[in-house]
Amino acid sequence: MRQAQGFTLVELLVATLIFAIILAGGYAALLAAQSAWSTTDTQMRLQQSLRQTLQKIAKELEESGSDGAGVMQVTISDNTGINSSDVLKFSVPLCVCSNTPIDVNGDVATWGAPLIWGKTGCPADIAWESNGQVSICHIPPGNPGNKQSIQVSVAALDAHLSHGDWLGDCTSCSITNNKYIEYRIDASNQLLRRVLNDANTLVKEEVVADNITDVQAVFSANQNIVTLTVTVLAKTFFNRQITVSRSLNVRLKNRG
Repeated sequence: MRQAQGFTLVELLVATLIFAIILAGGYAALLAAQSAWSTTDTQMRLQQSLRQTLQKIAKELEESGSDGAGVMQVTISDNTGINSSDVLKFSVPLCVCSNTPIDVNGDVATWGAPLIWGKTGCPADIAWESNGQVSICHIPPGNPGNKQSIQVSVAALDAHLSHGDWLGDCTSCSITNNKYIEYRIDASNQLLRRVLNDANTLVKEEVVADNITDVQAVFSANQNIVTLTVTVLAKTFFNRQITVSRSLNVRLKNRG
């Protein structure tokens, strides 16, 4: 009878070694692909965060500049923040009680700091009533001396504001002392938007973005442009640290 044939122990060990090498190579390739995907995903998220952060700051900052006396309303405190970052503080033109912010000389009459994004009305927040309407001071056409505190629907609000009515009742219209908008980062790498009054006391604070490690602001030679540079940092799923920076030139509208 023919003797049965099989693998020797050496052949089994060699085959096992080759199979292990193939598995290790495949696993290493999978890890490399996952690491590359995680890195790319983190970079994309950081880039998106940078764009949104710079756009939010620029939306307000570009409205600032110099007052009628030539006093610059933008202050950059170099290296005074966390991680030696800059602190940016400025005022923007305010529309007080729906009156134009520009005076007869073409200069900004009132500078201040709205409490919410891009808000330049008076008062800082719409006074919603329990019935869903809005309180306004109504100036009857042809009889401006007969101001009346009334409530209108949201749909009718723009029409009233367009001909001189203002938000709030007729006795509450006054210039707010909220003077400055300030951007700075805190110890948790959060970028903060802070509203300060004319005594530099904090009125309101909100978080704009996370993972912000540095903010730098630089005036151009003629102080018409502020160059903002924001740096963000985050770790990937594989604990790799990713740092991304982006700059934006912001032209101050109210300069000269």
